[in-house]
This record gives sequence, C-alpha cells and structure tokens, in this order.
Amino acid sequence: MSKQSKKPTKPAAHPWVIAGIDYGPAIAAAGDLAAWAFDLAAKDVADWPEGRRRVRTARRYVLARLGGRYPRSTPFDDLLFTAGLFARIFEADVGLGMVDIVAILDELALPTEVVPLRPRAQHAFRTSHRSPVLPLRPRPAGAGVLPEPCEECGELPRFRNAA
Repeated sequence: MSKQSKKPTKPAAHPWVIAGIDYGPAIAAAGDLAAWAFDLAAKDVADWPEGRRRVRTARRYVLARLGGRYPRSTPFDDLLFTAGLFARIFEADVGLGMVDIVAILDELALPTEVVPLRPRAQHAFRTSHRSPVLPLRPRPAGAGVLPEPCEECGELPRFRNAA
C-alpha cells in the first residue's frame, strides 16, 4: 500500500464565480429586476386569464434562463406578448424612456422589437423645449448634410437601421 499525498482541497466555486470574479450579486440584481417587471405585468393583466397565463409562462422561462437552466422549448408568443406588455407599462405607467425600456428588455433577454420606433406624443410643455438632434461624430465634408426639419412639426426625420 503506497502513501497517497493529500493535497489541500479548495472548496468548489459557485458557477457564477469566473476567473475569481463573483458575478452572484449581478445575477441576483437581474433576478430582482425580472421579478419586479413580472409583478407589474401580472397586476396589469390580473383580470384576464389568458394574459395571466402568458405572463406566468414568460416569467418561468426568463427566471429559468437567469438561473442558468435552459428549457427545451421557447414560448415565443408568450415572450413577445409579455415584452410588448412591458414596453407599454414602462412607458405609460412608469414613465421610462425608450432607451431604458430597451435596456431592461435586453437585460431580461426579451425581444426589443416591440418597443415603438418613435416616442408617442408628449405634452406640449416638453416638445417646445427641444433642440435639434446633432450627430455625435462630425461628418466628412462630402458626406452630405442633415435633413431639413418637418414644416408641420419642426422635428427632424428619424431613420431606423434595419440591421
């Protein structure tokens, strides 16, 4: 019988510790964000059985994904329905802007194409103080000029990248 050397064993790291960095608090924060958003959505469809079912299915799927489990099937229709519900709730009830809505949906791995291209009409006191949108990077001289503002509303036209 030979002597076996006993090496000191290091406790197994949690799956959210990568290269010595503990991602546990970030995962917990994402879970809290998801729970908060799904609670808002559940309250919004409390009197609609089909809506409650769709929100509950999307909640289970998203929380499973955040927990590191990958369900076999993806409830695309329920995820799209819930993401649209989130976009409406966050804009109308919570008062978030489109950038914040897209960031939350992206954090929850929900589709972001349900967020409207253009913000809905704001109150008159907000639209009167707008300044024209200027590009962040200066354009080369031959790149063209900015489009002219609309004659009726005074806003610059918006274009969406299809990529």
